[in-house]
Amino acid sequence: MSAAIPNKAARLPGTVPRAATDVNALERLVPSDNGLTVFDADTQETSYGICFFDGLPYIFDTHRKGTRYVATIELLTEVVEPVPIARYSVERFRRDARANGLLPIPYTACFFKGNLHVYAFSGPVRGFDLATVGSTAGESEQALFERVDRLKSRVPGEIVRAQEELLAGKQHPRHSSDLRVLKRRLKEAEKQGPANRGQRRTL
Repeated sequence: MSAAIPNKAARLPGTVPRAATDVNALERLVPSDNGLTVFDADTQETSYGICFFDGLPYIFDTHRKGTRYVATIELLTEVVEPVPIARYSVERFRRDARANGLLPIPYTACFFKGNLHVYAFSGPVRGFDLATVGSTAGESEQALFERVDRLKSRVPGEIVRAQEELLAGKQHPRHSSDLRVLKRRLKEAEKQGPANRGQRRTL
């Protein structure tokens, strides 16, 4: 992912006032250059949680870096087979995400070691994260849920379909444990009815 994003000043109706400030903070905490995005967290405050959007479960987690907290959602949980998607669709969504105070992290490959996260984006995506920032873990997560909810109609169809196919067993995850926790949570929510699927956070 290049650090230079075209049309960075683009704004959507209803854009949150703090959007530009939050994206600037995220760029300092999660720098991107030469096709790489790197986040070297001080500590992971929560192992992970599950949140629901439009009835589908997504994994999120929260890390601390200095005095700020970065919450990240797996808009597309990493899959084995890359998902073909036009570059302009990714760029358009990245502009929309940034306008809403979210840092988009599409990636072709990623590497985790402890709290070090390194993402490379140079072709068809295997995963797609969105991140936001806050002064507490709760604040960053609340901002994440609200802003992703606001943005969900703009998520590229290829990304949504790939996540649906993952849950349906038509896509294979890089880490089987990720799929197990998503499917278990979806099954629990379906048993408990539509109201439960509207829940923003479960652990």
